Amino acid sequence: MQRNTALMFVLLLLLVPMVSNAQISIGFTEEGVASFYGSKFHGKKTSSGELFNMWAMTAAHKTIPHNARVRVTNLTNKKSVLVRINDHGPHVKGRIIDLSRAAAAKIGMIGKGTARVKLEVVALDDRPDREKDKGNTEFYSVEIARARLSGYAVQLASFEHMGNLIHTLDRLNNAGVNNAYVQMATVKGSLVHRIIVGDYETKAAAAWKLKTLREKGFTGFVFQIR
Repeated sequence: MQRNTALMFVLLLLLVPMVSNAQISIGFTEEGVASFYGSKFHGKKTSSGELFNMWAMTAAHKTIPHNARVRVTNLTNKKSVLVRINDHGPHVKGRIIDLSRAAAAKIGMIGKGTARVKLEVVALDDRPDREKDKGNTEFYSVEIARARLSGYAVQLASFEHMGNLIHTLDRLNNAGVNNAYVQMATVKGSLVHRIIVGDYETKAAAAWKLKTLREKGFTGFVFQIR
């Protein structure tokens, strides 16, 4: 009898995480410590198969399924951001979610690196199972015109993968930046695409623009257009 009781107890312990995973549904909440990951992982493949884009509003969680939409609220300043789960993590004990750099900036946790947060699942991937392996399908409208720039500008990023470029341009558009350009250049035999914000007549004007962009979670540097 004691042996059977012990066996049942062990089986229950093994089943607990499986049950908790299955019970993730809309409205699920969790509180704990959030961290973020950025340039070290930028462009690398996530567990969902997507390339990680530190400028996209995405996150990693251990039990919330891929493509679920999660509202993350910083419990210190009450700022919140909506992210899509596309990776498995964090892999550091005591943390419940890893945010992209852009999402972390949105809730004001870049400086400290971590924050106590509340998670709430607001949407799940309701596609049939046979459709889920096709990844996340997105559509963007495109208007292209050649431009001639002079003076000074801010370079934000350089990309080899077009998907990362498009996501960053989309994020700039959502932040109200309407003077972003794409520069195509060949570096060491490889074609790269740079996102440029400008042009400005003076270096000081470009530096002020860089300051406002940093406040919105972007990084970059001022350069003179030649």
